[in-house]
Amino acid sequence: MAIITISRELGSGGGLITQMIVNTLNYRQADKELIGKIMLKYGVLTFHEVYDSVHTLWSRLDSRDKQVVNLLNETIKAFAKRDNTLIIGRGGFVVLKDYQNVLNVLLRAPFEYRVRNAMQTEQINDILEAEKAVRQSDEVRQSFLQTFYNVDPNDARGFNLVIDTSRVPLNMAGRWIMEGAKAIDARSIKPELSSLQAEVDPVLLKTIEEVLAETK
Repeated sequence: MAIITISRELGSGGGLITQMIVNTLNYRQADKELIGKIMLKYGVLTFHEVYDSVHTLWSRLDSRDKQVVNLLNETIKAFAKRDNTLIIGRGGFVVLKDYQNVLNVLLRAPFEYRVRNAMQTEQINDILEAEKAVRQSDEVRQSFLQTFYNVDPNDARGFNLVIDTSRVPLNMAGRWIMEGAKAIDARSIKPELSSLQAEVDPVLLKTIEEVLAETK
């Protein structure tokens, strides 16, 4: 079926939605943790540091950071070459934007709603700490995408489907995404416009299969 990428703001309920999709469609979830394990196979020890840090324009010139992001991009493409995959996190919607078998989704909600939700999902008791966590997550996400991809993470034009989870119930949002993926899958797509035909390093593909086997 169609490849799905999900970009989610902290506190938007993305975790529950992605789990619903993975369980219902029997998709494999490629998230930060799984991608980090693949990076380790290539000797990249700084992936989480680069992924979770606030960046400036100088980061774009840092050879170490560029190496990490380049490998991240190739890993995202490699996952998109596999069928039935849901890719979570920064960069996926940019890397795969030209493939017509990919559904790029943004889950968002107003700040106050996300703070209240984050207090539950992140088990934060103090509202000020929750506000700080949401702001920090937003800042990291925005700086990463602007620095390395030159895109605004909140620009709806970068996505095929944008859902405000403060208005749309999470189970309904999950159904919308799955229906969208099924609609894409029913279309006739030229091979050159499908991520399933992307040129990917076979060693990287083999590494992904090895890591997936280890994490079952």
